[in-house]
Amino acid sequence: MNIDGVNTLACLCRIPRDEKQESRIYPLPHTYVVKDLVPDLTQFYKQYKSIQPYLQRDTAPEDGRENRQSKEERRKLDGLYECILCACCRTSCPFILV
Repeated sequence: MNIDGVNTLACLCRIPRDEKQESRIYPLPHTYVVKDLVPDLTQFYKQYKSIQPYLQRDTAPEDGRENRQSKEERRKLDGLYECILCACCRTSCPFILV
């Protein structure tokens, strides 16, 4: 959700205890709202699926088994795929078509 103008995970955002300080909570921008603060992420998931964000090889293994990943291949991905599909990044950009 958008808390005080920043897209963030509500579970990680600290709301000040000071009753004099006002916090503003909105649904994610640039999305349709299903209800209250719940965004419709259908388009986000369609786009995510279309980019195929996973390791792919040009040829399947000859033995038909799954592709094994070496420790070196895994190291290349560290920090790149820890996405939890919250859509905070996508909805921060006003230029992405909804």
